[in-house]
Amino acid sequence: MLIKNLRTILLGTLALILIYLYFFSLKTTPQHKQKKEIITLDSQNEEEQAFNYLNNLRQGAGLIPFSSNTVLNKASKNHAFYLMQNRAYGHYEDSNKSGFTGEFAAQRVKHAGYNTQLIIENISSNNKNYKESIDGLFAAIYHRLAFLDFQGDQIGISIQQNMTDKTKTAFVYNMGSSALNQLYKNSKKPSQADLNNALDKHKNSNAQVVTYPFDKQSDIPPVFFNELPDPLPQHDVSGFPISISFNQALFKEIKFLNFELFNSNRERIRNTLTHTSKTDPNRRLNKFSFVLFPLNRLDWNSEYSVKFLAIVDKKLIEKRWSFKTRKYPIPLHKIEDESKTITVKLNQPNIFYFPPKTAKDLLHNVRYNSNFTMEFIDKNTIKLIALVKPLYTIKLPIGRHSLKLDIQN
Repeated sequence: MLIKNLRTILLGTLALILIYLYFFSLKTTPQHKQKKEIITLDSQNEEEQAFNYLNNLRQGAGLIPFSSNTVLNKASKNHAFYLMQNRAYGHYEDSNKSGFTGEFAAQRVKHAGYNTQLIIENISSNNKNYKESIDGLFAAIYHRLAFLDFQGDQIGISIQQNMTDKTKTAFVYNMGSSALNQLYKNSKKPSQADLNNALDKHKNSNAQVVTYPFDKQSDIPPVFFNELPDPLPQHDVSGFPISISFNQALFKEIKFLNFELFNSNRERIRNTLTHTSKTDPNRRLNKFSFVLFPLNRLDWNSEYSVKFLAIVDKKLIEKRWSFKTRKYPIPLHKIEDESKTITVKLNQPNIFYFPPKTAKDLLHNVRYNSNFTMEFIDKNTIKLIALVKPLYTIKLPIGRHSLKLDIQN
């Protein structure tokens, strides 16, 4: 009996030591920090890929593609270099800092030689590549509508990376109109009629109505996090917004009636909020654009359908379309019951999605150890690879959430 008790004590002590060593190896990582080496960006290739990707999205939505403009490229590069040199972000430049070419985009494109200051600038910072940058800007509604502007037909793109800290990147997009550029080249003070004609020139080449996501579009991120200014100040996380815009050159008056979203079972998603020019908290939307915000995240790899109803120039218009959210080619687990154990294979990647429990539920202070590689997909979703097979089922702290894994060969 004594020998049996000693054996039990020794085994229990050994188990406690193993558990202690496991948790001692845990490290806390700031949000989105990755263990793997940060890739050096090929700026020229990234800019070319960004140009093609953005034009594919514009054409899918029914808009004419952008042409690349040398002067706008120069202005974009000037600002991207300023942001990297000064470890800054955003649209503003300080005249006392290195690389200054203008406080705001209008002054910077003028400095570079563009004839008009009537341009639009989009910027994102610290993205890993062009696709992450553009997808993020399309999730941010005001930045999306800038990319989907009806009057523009020219763009300059610059993508730069800080070689000292490769996580620091700048993606700058300056968008203009060749008609406006030519008008202001010919006259510093054009008439209002000439200005209106230039503003409308490219609108007539675009679709009557532009939706985003557009009909049958796939690979849509299911989530929106934040934007400056913030269209959803009470939410840190919500679903991907759906927008519809009417071509101002073709319509005069729109009376909004209804905007609805349905899941793959044709069930209406009721927890939504619609922004119009009257309800937009930042007054950025014009009277021709409407946005539906699902207040809960959409699901990965799912189909959704949309219905919009309005009276347009005294005619009842109903618009219906559908889209699909992003699908990954590796197993994706939706962790709704955190007491449930998930079985995964050694050295094979798996994605784990933790549906936010509140409007501010993001993954912070995620812990890992050297037995895993970890990568953030977004602020509620991670990719893990188990490198070592433990002797027991393990429980990983994932911010305020937890993940139980059974790792098999």
